[in-house]
Amino acid sequence: MAFLNKALFEITDFQNSLFVIFVQLLFIILSFQLLGSMRIMPVPVLTQTDVYTFLIPSIFYSLSTIASLQALMKLNVAIYVLIKRCTPAFTFFLQAIVLKEKKLDFKTGICVLGITSGAVITSISDLTFHFESYFIGSLSVVFQSLYLLTMQRCSEHKSSSDVLYINSLIALPMVFVLMILFTNDLSNVQSYSGYTTFSFWLYFLASTLGGGLLNGSTFWCVMKNSALTTSVVGVLKSILQILFGLFVFDRFSININTIIGILLSLFAGTMFSYYEYTAKQKKTVTSTNHIGYEERIRESTNLSFPTQEMPINSEKLVP
Repeated sequence: MAFLNKALFEITDFQNSLFVIFVQLLFIILSFQLLGSMRIMPVPVLTQTDVYTFLIPSIFYSLSTIASLQALMKLNVAIYVLIKRCTPAFTFFLQAIVLKEKKLDFKTGICVLGITSGAVITSISDLTFHFESYFIGSLSVVFQSLYLLTMQRCSEHKSSSDVLYINSLIALPMVFVLMILFTNDLSNVQSYSGYTTFSFWLYFLASTLGGGLLNGSTFWCVMKNSALTTSVVGVLKSILQILFGLFVFDRFSININTIIGILLSLFAGTMFSYYEYTAKQKKTVTSTNHIGYEERIRESTNLSFPTQEMPINSEKLVP
């Protein structure tokens, strides 16, 4: 999605990010309606309780998506991905507040420090440093962590498809209002002259379809795993994104500090994911062993105290 959106912004010069988000949300809603009319899947019903429950997560989702695309328009793809790699760190810190889970241990703290330090070193060595873009990109990281965590907290009794549809319904009018009040996207869309080109429709349709699939897979991962797991998966994908992102779309100044910062951030992010994975595995094994131990205790108790039938003295039963 980073490369598709960047191609849409750079190659076709269609830099209307809020309109792109609006169309992606509309595509999700219409897809549910179409699948529902074909009786392939039921269309979730939006209730007043759902609006109250998912309003805050949808606000964070809208702000995260808007900030991400705004930053992507100005930043190199590699730098954009590097900033987004800070999401697990913020998610880990914020989950103690939002979900009241986990405390930061030493190993994980070192990884979080490494991820952040790598991003800082890279930004300092970036000769094309654009403070506004870095600031907006950092805000997108914070908003993404908040929307993943609040979505996890609010959707305990909902399926991923229900959450996807409800979030799209609530976020759509918010994005539309922000687009009308704070941007010129609608007038820019009307005056855009590239609708007759094949490249525009290729990247626009790919971005729309990919945005829907990305939202669906993200919510599914949050429902099946956790917000933290969702934010740490895909480390190898990030490495490929950064390697390709250094050499496509726009020029980027590469020096020794850039290389050190990128390697430090990627290594720390990889170790962070490894520690989270091993901790989850240990927790699963411990839970399994505990259940097995309780079952063995029950079995040994049943063997030690077998149920025996008491002999009946028939003579006492005769009057």
